[in-house]
Amino acid sequence: YCRGCIRACCVGLSLITLSLVCIAANAFLLVPDGKTWSSDQLSLHVLLMPGFIGGGLMVRSLEHRPVSRGVGTTIRGSGCEGRGEGKGQRSRRVAIFGMLGAIYCLSVSGVGLRIGPKCSMYGTWDYHFQETLGAYLNNYASWNFCEEPPNVVPWNVTLFSLLVVASCLEMVLCGIHLVNTFILYFVNMYR
Repeated sequence: YCRGCIRACCVGLSLITLSLVCIAANAFLLVPDGKTWSSDQLSLHVLLMPGFIGGGLMVRSLEHRPVSRGVGTTIRGSGCEGRGEGKGQRSRRVAIFGMLGAIYCLSVSGVGLRIGPKCSMYGTWDYHFQETLGAYLNNYASWNFCEEPPNVVPWNVTLFSLLVVASCLEMVLCGIHLVNTFILYFVNMYR
């Protein structure tokens, strides 16, 4: 194997792993306290499914196979799968699509962290931490004010933080892949 293929496969496998982490985190967000709750009792930012749609499916779409297999990322004649003009363009489009998915995941998850979870406090379901503009994240004592679902604040904080970190890593990896395909495009053009 050439170094370019190994590098591309590492990026691809890392993206696949991160997308599965995002999908799992989003699935857990849908069942706080391990129980199902109605959609009017879940946060909008959970229902927008940032980990499933953005960090998961958009990053790990079926057309993302060029990234995971290393196709379209290596110099012609270096012992890896061939790189045609169409494959390089498709690889760049897929990297951009994955980056947009990661940006969506980061944006929705970041806002979900800032606003806080929807929970029942004194019998009223609402975004009770919204007015704190994220200050509730440092006030651990206020986390117990939510009566239902129990422990929803640490649950959401942990999973949305995981989505934020994973989507940032996905953006970096998609960016590396995108830069790599442009560099190799110009190297092959002048070869």
